[in-house]
Amino acid sequence: MKVSVYCSGSITKGSRDRGKLTWSDTERMEVAKGAAPHEVVFLNPDDPITDPGNTLGQFGRDMYQVMIATAVVVDARERRGLGIGVEMAAAAAFGTPVVTVAPPNSKYRADLLEYRGATVHDYVHPHVAALSAAVVEDFLRAGEALAALVEAGGVPATGDVPGWLGGAISEYRHNVLHGDVPMLEALRLLDRTPG
Repeated sequence: MKVSVYCSGSITKGSRDRGKLTWSDTERMEVAKGAAPHEVVFLNPDDPITDPGNTLGQFGRDMYQVMIATAVVVDARERRGLGIGVEMAAAAAFGTPVVTVAPPNSKYRADLLEYRGATVHDYVHPHVAALSAAVVEDFLRAGEALAALVEAGGVPATGDVPGWLGGAISEYRHNVLHGDVPMLEALRLLDRTPG
């Protein structure tokens, strides 16, 4: 079966982002290996777009990809920003499962954490725990979790588009998608029509 993964995580925006952990071919290969025998089509937020000045369309592209993905795989190996949280919340609104890669004893996961006057064992950040169908240690396990979701029938059909996302997705569909070669290719691979 063919499945699609939205690659949520930091993208390299410039020289100040060197050294940041980001999605690369290595992470994509590990997800694909773990998801076998399913074929994975990756939806990448860092693909170039035709009009980078169209910020609403750029946000709409990300939300469109989250909406049509079989699952969102979040790279939470280190501290992430606002965008990843919005992508996770949007996925929840769409009914798109989230698989979060958070290694033990990293920013969002700890074997033991003293917090709010208590000691918590096997801590996962509350937002990550609440929005994730699975929290795993690495990208291979993310692929395995994706395959398990698909095989269990745990990937629901896309829900309604919430109002707070509708304008951006509409902007993307009507003014950007027709020139978005990487996304058009992904839709072709997924046997989906643009729109």
